[in-house]
Amino acid sequence: MKVSKKPFLISSLILLLLSACTEQKGQNSFTEVRTQLKEINAVLLANAQQDASKLLPFSEAYLKQRHTALNEADVKLFTEFQIQELNYLIIQERYPERYLPWPASINVANNLNEEQKQAWQELVLTRLDDAKRSKILYNRYELEKLKTYSAQKSLSDLTEYLKTYKPRSRLGLYQLPNGKEWYQSKVNHYIGSVENPQVILAKIQDLTSDFDYQDNGFKSLDLVEIAKKYCSIVDGMNWQHEFVNLHATFDQCEKQDLLSYKYLMLVLAEIDLGIHYQAWSEQQAMVVLNQKISLEPEQAKELLEYIVMKPAAVLSLARVYF
Repeated sequence: MKVSKKPFLISSLILLLLSACTEQKGQNSFTEVRTQLKEINAVLLANAQQDASKLLPFSEAYLKQRHTALNEADVKLFTEFQIQELNYLIIQERYPERYLPWPASINVANNLNEEQKQAWQELVLTRLDDAKRSKILYNRYELEKLKTYSAQKSLSDLTEYLKTYKPRSRLGLYQLPNGKEWYQSKVNHYIGSVENPQVILAKIQDLTSDFDYQDNGFKSLDLVEIAKKYCSIVDGMNWQHEFVNLHATFDQCEKQDLLSYKYLMLVLAEIDLGIHYQAWSEQQAMVVLNQKISLEPEQAKELLEYIVMKPAAVLSLARVYF
């Protein structure tokens, strides 16, 4: 009986193609990936220069190029911290970030020319309509920021749309689809290991229970500025922290230099976990904040805004104290 060679040839061809695809991936060093991500996210950086060639955040072209950059990293050339951050950024692609394309922490329109502004407005409106159908909504703090940004830059269609936009009822990530899992991924990243948020919260509350009410002089929060002031910066790949790897930076920083932030960071970490995981209301978060730190109402809101817009980030510094 004559055996056909056709199946063998087809299998061999498939294996050859798969091999070729595999060889094309994982070729870029950390520096190359970081450079690519800085270019892809250029519009999301504060004070970026206007450039018509820049990608609009969370557009299809942006999402495709970001995915390619992350997945063409050669992890054999990466450190442990770099691999951990790379995995975090890849995991974030699973969650509903793309449906809320305008990060409330930055006025993206400042970095766009007039033609780009129109395209940006159309993209945001389309994504928000899609998001509504999936029950993915901005919170009140984010909506307030977006209303201000759109009015400042005369994005009239978006300004009108936001007048009737109904935000989700609470501030925390938990209220979004897969929100608790999304927050868990952030906790794992900033802590540097897989930890139960409930356990972390209990640990922090044990540490803060003996704290006396105090005014420690800290009225605003910028983790990147703290890192630059006291630590040797470790380069990262996340635009949200100006391409500084906060976990790695604070991990190698002299703990003694950061002691003055201990009280503030632990209190803010408690509130962060409360809002995003425990479903605390804004009022509950404000009560805890004002019970433990002497603040003016505007200062308290500024700290709460940071927590709301950069979930779990404070844990990158708070973790050095527990």
